[in-house]
Amino acid sequence: MFPQLQHAQSTTLGEIRSPIILRLAAELPLAEALAELLENRVSGAIVMCEERCVGIITERSAARACLEADPASLMLGEACDASPPVGHAHTDLRDAYRLLVRHGTRHILLHDHAGEPAALISETELLSALGMEHFAHLDSVGHVMSPRPHTVSEEATVEQAIRQMRQYNIGCVVAESGGEPIGVFTFHDLTRLLAGSGRVHDIPLSAVMTRNPISVSAATSVWSAAQAMQKAGIRHLLVTRDKRLVGVLSEHDIVTSLEGRYVAFLREIIAEQEQELIDQRVRFAQREGEERLRRIIEASPDVIIVKDGAGNWMVTNGASLALFGLTGHDYVGQDELELSHIVTPGLASNLLNCAATNERAWATPEGYRYIDRLPRADGSFSYLDFIKKPVFNRDGSRQMLVVVGRDITDRILAEEEVKALNTTLEDRVARRTDELTATLAELESFSYSVSHDLRTPLRAIEGFSSLVMDEHASELSGEALGHLGRVREAARRMASLIDDLLDLSRHVRKPLLRRHTDLSATAESIAQDLHHTDPGRQVCIEIEPGMQAECDPVLMRTVLENLIGNAWKFTRPTDGATIRFGCQQDEGETVYFVADNGVGFNLAEAHKLFAPFQRFHSATEFEGSGIGLATVHRIVRRHGGHIRAQSAPGEGATFFFTLGA
Repeated sequence: MFPQLQHAQSTTLGEIRSPIILRLAAELPLAEALAELLENRVSGAIVMCEERCVGIITERSAARACLEADPASLMLGEACDASPPVGHAHTDLRDAYRLLVRHGTRHILLHDHAGEPAALISETELLSALGMEHFAHLDSVGHVMSPRPHTVSEEATVEQAIRQMRQYNIGCVVAESGGEPIGVFTFHDLTRLLAGSGRVHDIPLSAVMTRNPISVSAATSVWSAAQAMQKAGIRHLLVTRDKRLVGVLSEHDIVTSLEGRYVAFLREIIAEQEQELIDQRVRFAQREGEERLRRIIEASPDVIIVKDGAGNWMVTNGASLALFGLTGHDYVGQDELELSHIVTPGLASNLLNCAATNERAWATPEGYRYIDRLPRADGSFSYLDFIKKPVFNRDGSRQMLVVVGRDITDRILAEEEVKALNTTLEDRVARRTDELTATLAELESFSYSVSHDLRTPLRAIEGFSSLVMDEHASELSGEALGHLGRVREAARRMASLIDDLLDLSRHVRKPLLRRHTDLSATAESIAQDLHHTDPGRQVCIEIEPGMQAECDPVLMRTVLENLIGNAWKFTRPTDGATIRFGCQQDEGETVYFVADNGVGFNLAEAHKLFAPFQRFHSATEFEGSGIGLATVHRIVRRHGGHIRAQSAPGEGATFFFTLGA
């Protein structure tokens, strides 16, 4: 939790004292990665593939991944979040928590001055760095918490709890028994479970949840609640009112409330004044009411002006006086025309613009809104978003006009920058397209050169070695003839490897043309080809009828040729060889599979299964270049799907794949 809830010591992300610097390899199994998080007592880590950052892993991203696939088979690279929000050393802390709120995440990836990933900033460290003065602006826990806590019964499973947490984007669920909370399950509890057993299915929630959860009253201050969370080392508190569970307070609730505190504060001001002035007929002439209103309005960093029915200024704050150049001047009882005579000409025009919109505001009971540009002392301009809300007496006469203005200069400048960038976007896209087209042409030319230039010496090697064997066999020893035979075989293997590499490149570049495809018919055709090529084999190939898909038929034939062909090859030593091609439904998604009862492979090496040139068996046992599954993987990914395998040595193999939407 919050390491030092004192006055803020830092103002930018680069000044945070305890960022997360743990880096983990993408090929690490997910369970081992989560064990590393627990051992290092951190909530996330940077995921690296060789020297490149490919994302971050957090307790939330691990939960999402374990619901989409078997946790035991997941690698860290498959489970990580590939697009986290990014900050820099100079990023202001307020901008940082806006990033968290906007992205709905709990971590920011910190880049160094060179644009390289340097560390991970958690929500915990960010709140600590913001300091106690930010908490002083907040209301009680009851105004900040997430109401309507999500509960499950004590008989629920871990999987049910995770699905509810993902559905509602929450960090915990509360387990109840007889209407009373008996435990809390959070993403941190899930991390401990996955790091230990790697399983979530059918595990009862009661076996892993945190029992006897800590609670606070809804009237407790946010500051006190944060200290209680720090002392207990937790990120969630149950909130009660009259001993009844009414909500949950999390770190993210505090971040969200920090982001919205000014807007909510201004709305409170307007609502409070309307209620007082309409329902209770509070007179601004009464000293006590005036002073109370002045203190509330003066506390706001935004422009607030209250004018009477005739347009005369009654109450305003320091932000308004500074904006219009009226600091130190008596403004009470004067309208904008009178006030324009005592300020600079530039600011006078802004006062007159403000007066020009008064009648429009009185004619708009729901509130009139506009944006105005005001000059600054340095020659630049400020942009303010104004809202004018009229208040009427019971008889319909005008009582007062409440004006609230928020500085949106940063937003306007950013929008103008985006517009400027968009004006050149088409040119930049066209240039980039031309560059990519030229690069692709160069790659195609290179591929052709490789195929042509390498095949010529290979043909010479194979031809001359064949000539020597045919014409000089009687002059050579048996050992020499064996060497020549191995040279010819190596040349043939290299020619096959070149063909496979060119096929892999061609499948990646080929445009994806989806159309209605009969997968069952395609598989039947491939099976007939295999039986025709190797008629001596007795293999039972079972193909589920009527399987249809929207896919590229040419690329999909390549997928099935590789998968069914591999099954045919690796069942060669098996008596009663059987190959099955079918499909099944998994959470509304169609999953296709090719299964065999062949030699299988060690699933511990599955992380290199779809990489080019990776083989689990020697070339003397089974022929092949190790390119086929890499080609399958790329084609499936191009369709928006994914592929995985299940196997064990001597127990056959099953490949599951999807084809996206």
